[in-house]
Amino acid sequence: MKLKKINVVLLFLIAGLAQIVFAQRETIQIKVDTIITHRTKIVKIATVRTVPKFILHFDAHYNSGALELSSHNGGFSRFDFLYGKSFGVRHGFGASLIGKIPLGKKGNFWLDIISGYDRFQSDLIADNSEEGKASYNSFNGGVGVEYNFTPTHKVKYFVGLNPLFSVISGDATIINPDNNRIDISIKSSFRLGYSAFVGLEYAFEQDFGINLGLKFTHANLLFKNSEEVIDEASGNSTISLNDDVIPPESLIQFAGWKQFAYFTGSVGVSYFFSVKKVKYRLPD
Repeated sequence: MKLKKINVVLLFLIAGLAQIVFAQRETIQIKVDTIITHRTKIVKIATVRTVPKFILHFDAHYNSGALELSSHNGGFSRFDFLYGKSFGVRHGFGASLIGKIPLGKKGNFWLDIISGYDRFQSDLIADNSEEGKASYNSFNGGVGVEYNFTPTHKVKYFVGLNPLFSVISGDATIINPDNNRIDISIKSSFRLGYSAFVGLEYAFEQDFGINLGLKFTHANLLFKNSEEVIDEASGNSTISLNDDVIPPESLIQFAGWKQFAYFTGSVGVSYFFSVKKVKYRLPD
């Protein structure tokens, strides 16, 4: 009996040990779904153009006379020309070639080297030549200063001022009531004046663009002079610009206090030299 009881106890012990062993061998698998989120970071890049090392500016322009360079809606007046009240012309055209050099790294101030040509004709627009006609040629140049508000932008706005040296010459014809013609040669006369201007340059490409401008010119501010008429054997006459005031007792023909002043509207092309594109990363 005792042996039988011992065997039963052993069987229960073995069964319990087996249950414990097999219970420890079980594994529990837990499946977890995970989602990976990718973050997108936006980087802002700004492209800036450097200041040109040199600008070559060319323009063609239309001129409209002011003060004594604004004769009767552009037509010729025999009386006003004969008594020195006007130059006998108003409308004109011309062209300019300008080289611009920056006066600092920021490019706000520029040195302008200016050369140009202007022509005025009494019959350019008006067609009233019954009393005669007149025309003038002005070769001019100067060195001035320009301030550029946006030198690194596509659109460059600027204002400027420059002294102007001009050599003005021309010719005129007076037709008297009896149809007698008097041909007059206006010899080359040196004058000192100034130009004030505003404008913009738009860069289509990195090195090429167009320009637009408005300008006021007073070409004979200084060195005015009036001289006696020189009558030639051929019947023609030669005078200077005759733009200086004369005493009341003087009888110098065509002479009077006259201003060779005019407004200009221009359009042209500009070339920008040594311009580079620089990229900057903007802060977040």
